[in-house]
Amino acid sequence: MPLRIACLLLLACCSSEAFSQSSDMSPDTEPGRIAFMTADVWPWGYLDAEGQPAGLLSEFAERLAHVAELPLDNRVLPHQRLLAEFKRGQGDYTVVFKNPDLDNLADSLGEVLSADILLVANPEFVGNLTLAALDGKRVGYISGTYYGEAFQQNDKLIKISVYSLDQAIEMLRINRLDAVISSDIVFHHSLISQGLQPNAFRYEIHTRGQTAHLYVSRQATNKHIAPRLQLALEKMHQAGKLRTLFYSELRSSADPLQSDH
Repeated sequence: MPLRIACLLLLACCSSEAFSQSSDMSPDTEPGRIAFMTADVWPWGYLDAEGQPAGLLSEFAERLAHVAELPLDNRVLPHQRLLAEFKRGQGDYTVVFKNPDLDNLADSLGEVLSADILLVANPEFVGNLTLAALDGKRVGYISGTYYGEAFQQNDKLIKISVYSLDQAIEMLRINRLDAVISSDIVFHHSLISQGLQPNAFRYEIHTRGQTAHLYVSRQATNKHIAPRLQLALEKMHQAGKLRTLFYSELRSSADPLQSDH
């Protein structure tokens, strides 16, 4: 009888401890699941006709999860909302251009891609196509995207926020903008989507090799899977999967935007 009571007490203690551990887990959190956020900026991220995440970074997230052998929860959000939620720790992982504002809030798990930042204008633009030459002129940019400190700190430009580069290109063509700033990858995909050739515009490289990184929030719920994702990212680089995903169309297209990243 005493032995039976002792066993029951031991079982009760174990059950109580297990319940205590499980109750500490948020009902919205699944251990090991990648809580990823993608900016709703075409072609990086968007929702397809069925309401599912699509785009270059959504595909990257799927491939990363596959290599890491982890389940994925990818939310596609407006760029500014993504940054706000990431800073509050309401999302664990994301990919954005390297941004000094994130240095105190998140850690980089590695570079995902490198892009040249372009200044784009109509063919009739006269003179050097530089930020200095655009003083007092209307320059379109995608809200929330970091284009480097020279653009960020320039208060002599009339900066016009746009939702997508397609919108900016259309505004440029009807002279509602004097120039547009964009990564070469987004510019290339926008030209394809609109059936335009690069010679329809004049463009110059503003910054070479601006990098986008996989970030983990320092408030991440599933921060313990970060080393596993970092290893998966390294494997993707070694296998050439990232080059294929982000640069294959750039390289195969017969236009002067081809570059050796």
